[in-house]
Amino acid sequence: MTVTINFYSDLLCFWGWVGQQHNDQVMPLCDDNVEWKHHCLDLYGNVPERMRALGEGDKGYMKYAEITERLMARFDGLDVHPDLWRKVRPTSSLMPHQAVKAVAYVAGEKEAHDVERALREAFFCDARDISHFGVMKDVLSDLHLAVPDVMECLQSGYALATVYGDIKRAETDKVPGSPAWIFDEGRYRFFGQVDVESLAFAINRVVAKQS
Repeated sequence: MTVTINFYSDLLCFWGWVGQQHNDQVMPLCDDNVEWKHHCLDLYGNVPERMRALGEGDKGYMKYAEITERLMARFDGLDVHPDLWRKVRPTSSLMPHQAVKAVAYVAGEKEAHDVERALREAFFCDARDISHFGVMKDVLSDLHLAVPDVMECLQSGYALATVYGDIKRAETDKVPGSPAWIFDEGRYRFFGQVDVESLAFAINRVVAKQS
């Protein structure tokens, strides 16, 4: 019996990027009967509004750039580009989330995981504005996934509707924030900085119980 791991995050959230790295470590440790499903959170749906809460004009962005760099310095291999938030200022995480949803629908969850990773690397490492449709499409093209069926999902509004469904589901399930792992009908809920081995152990325990 397959166990579904529901992973919630926001693509513009630095903690979500940490969670992505955890996923890359956890997946090889898990039983083959595990399916990962990626869900989005509306933490950065309106970036300008979020930044105004930290300061008017450039102040909010500059402060957030400093916060991001300070926190990411604690993690090996997660250095952020100096232009992030200072010069590169995405408007919303909803556009790149649509790309992940479109690929999941057309190609499957594994490919969606690859897109999620590529978008985060484009944003955090290369300071590319993944909220811009052209940049998002370029990332898909680099992965050979800017195919007609994926683009139709984006253009028709299907991907956006699926993103909205995730946002409502997160509210219903009371997802605490980004990143979060929820499985076994909500009995297991991991949030924030998790221990990779503990997460893998819990997942495999549920698999064994349901086998």
